[in-house]
Amino acid sequence: MKKLEIKYIAKSVPLQADKKTKVSWLLDESRDFWLLRGITFDVTQGEAVGVIGENGSGKTELLKIITGLERQSTGFVTTDAKISYAGLDSIDPNLTGLENIRNAVEDSGVDKFKGDHLTNGIIDFTEAGQLLYRPVREYSVGMHARLVLGLALYINPELVVIDDVLSMLDQTFFEKTIKRIQKLKDTGTTFIISDVKNIVIESLCERCAWISFGELQDFGPTKDIIRQFEYSLEWYRSLTLPEKNDYLANKQREQMMFDVRVLYDEFKSEQFKNGYTRKDEPKMRRAFYVDHGADPVSETGRKLNQEQKKPRKLGIAVPVVAFLILVFASGGWLVHRHMTKENAQKEAVSLKSVNKSSLKKTAKSSERLAKKQSEEKAK
Repeated sequence: MKKLEIKYIAKSVPLQADKKTKVSWLLDESRDFWLLRGITFDVTQGEAVGVIGENGSGKTELLKIITGLERQSTGFVTTDAKISYAGLDSIDPNLTGLENIRNAVEDSGVDKFKGDHLTNGIIDFTEAGQLLYRPVREYSVGMHARLVLGLALYINPELVVIDDVLSMLDQTFFEKTIKRIQKLKDTGTTFIISDVKNIVIESLCERCAWISFGELQDFGPTKDIIRQFEYSLEWYRSLTLPEKNDYLANKQREQMMFDVRVLYDEFKSEQFKNGYTRKDEPKMRRAFYVDHGADPVSETGRKLNQEQKKPRKLGIAVPVVAFLILVFASGGWLVHRHMTKENAQKEAVSLKSVNKSSLKKTAKSSERLAKKQSEEKAK
């Protein structure tokens, strides 16, 4: 069962030439520099996959894309697992070790009882002692590595990405960490591990991906891939200095001249084989270059994409809102009715008073008229 699948991953960055630098093909700001060029491989549940390559080959960029810290230019990262990242830049150096632990536990969303249990487990694992009350920026590289590994290996580990920190550990703590990783693998936790020391990869990983100049050179059983990688290093060391310079220049020229349209055509052909048609091409292009969601061809990808497209359930909100609207409308109608009744009563009272006053005036005028007539008669 595939726990993680990455396909057609490419990453481009712009070049920023110095004003004093003569712009050549190598520093042409109109072109992008492709750190990654179409990386594709998968990881199964409970497996550890190593990522090896020279410095600057694109290993760290790939791991950051997998963890969501960086955004790829093309391609898909398909997984339904929670990803934990162990790298030197994965915690806040200005906070103390204990503050980083508590923040990570709080962000995981566990209850207080389990959170306290996890905090104690990480403290015991790191063996940091009183250093936990000091800012992380004051830690040695080894103590820093212990802390980030403790966080990644204890807080809900499902898919753990470890970026060049295992080789920073002392021998005793390294052996302790290996035991912890093996125990988690036995319970189904998946690992992606990058390290500059091949012995670390060989001792932990069943399969390995070899990346060179942003391109996947090979992917397969760890021992075979490491042997090929070491052969390539021996070949490079045997070159003269001018030959090394020419080799590096040619490889970087390839990274400049990479045509991403070739990668898109490969993706498009795969889509057509799986039932998509020319009418779907706008969607395919948007998925490949813009959306960067789950791979639409894979089973997990289809499932995740369908979940994303599902309309959001409003739950109890709709009946509650309707009830409130009804209450307010009824209240308004009652107030209006009461005010109308009051106004009618006031109008009736005022009309009554007006009628009484008019009757009084009529009676008085009748009396005056009768009195006047009687006086005239007497005269």
